[in-house]
Amino acid sequence: MTPQAPPPSMLGAASPLTWDLLAGREREATVLAAFPTAVYLRAGDHHEVLPVVSSDALMLPTALRLPLPADDLVWGLAAGDTVTLGRGMLRLPGWGIRVVRQWRPAQVRPLTHRVAGHLLLAAAAVMAPRGLDADLADRAGFTLRAALRGDAATATSLVDGLVGSGRGLTPSGDDALCAVLLVLHGVGSLTGLRVASAATAARRHATTSLSASLLDAAAGGYAVPQVAALVTDALRGDETATATALEDVLAIGHSSGRDLAAGLAGCLRVLALLPHAVPRPAAPEPAPEPAGRDLP
Repeated sequence: MTPQAPPPSMLGAASPLTWDLLAGREREATVLAAFPTAVYLRAGDHHEVLPVVSSDALMLPTALRLPLPADDLVWGLAAGDTVTLGRGMLRLPGWGIRVVRQWRPAQVRPLTHRVAGHLLLAAAAVMAPRGLDADLADRAGFTLRAALRGDAATATSLVDGLVGSGRGLTPSGDDALCAVLLVLHGVGSLTGLRVASAATAARRHATTSLSASLLDAAAGGYAVPQVAALVTDALRGDETATATALEDVLAIGHSSGRDLAAGLAGCLRVLALLPHAVPRPAAPEPAPEPAGRDLP
């Protein structure tokens, strides 16, 4: 079926992580890349990226989501084009998107109890037969260990070697570093997050704009639902759930899912050997609110 031009105006749902880009002043945004399922817009600083995605696209935590699948959309955009966003609207050539609600991006759930080292090692072992990058796993693990110990100098050096390392819109080193940040959020290490986040923010100019924006989201524990589920299950030492979630993550991108899984495996092995470096978990969080809410 040939995709049809969208109607002149369409309703969309925005992530709270990028809501300010849409609700603030009007500004021009540059198209970084356009695919059938998504368009990526840089709307300010290097890391300020708004993904605009179809209903069947990967659910990036920072995305503006549309109600139609890719087969029913014609973006009419190419890399280098400019569009206008702000005041609750995104204006594209010949049509526009009015933002009327927020949706809740997936987030790694913090631990509520300490997990035995052998369970973490078992979760890591689930990933071992999948041929993941062993060097990338080790580098992620070393980065996590330095961050947990508050060793800013070592963590910064390791982060410098990861950010922007590899090819693609989200290079391999960035995917592994996302795992480090998500794990630090999951174990509730404020010191570790402060160290790793500062080192990452200082180097985000060294990678792609999209990847820099996703690293920022990971520092808050946010990721696509498949990744958030994998990290949550693995940190709880749930071997069965980890194996199931792993399949979904390995299917993400050409190598992004595999590289993130490699980083996670390296982090799990370090956590298993550093039980006293992990803070005592906080009390359980209240039940989550509904996935989205209408805006006034």
